[in-house]
Amino acid sequence: MNPATHRLRHRFLHALAAAALAWASPAHCAPARPVWSWADVWSDPGMDLFLLWLTAIFWVVTHVWTLLVVWAEARATRAREPGIEAEEENA
Repeated sequence: MNPATHRLRHRFLHALAAAALAWASPAHCAPARPVWSWADVWSDPGMDLFLLWLTAIFWVVTHVWTLLVVWAEARATRAREPGIEAEEENA
């Protein structure tokens, strides 16, 4: 029997086996492990620096906003000329 003719008859079987092996790769057969967890996220080495920057940005924004509000309130209620009482806000 000629090996070339034998191989031609089973080409469909070989293609089916190759597709099945490609689909069931070693990663597909590996045991399941948790994909994502908070412990992995918070224990990341760069997380400390990220949280520090986030806290610093929050601190700066809140303090600048507070100073802006205090300045605007003081400007709105100050006297126009010396010796004149400050105006009340109209609600």
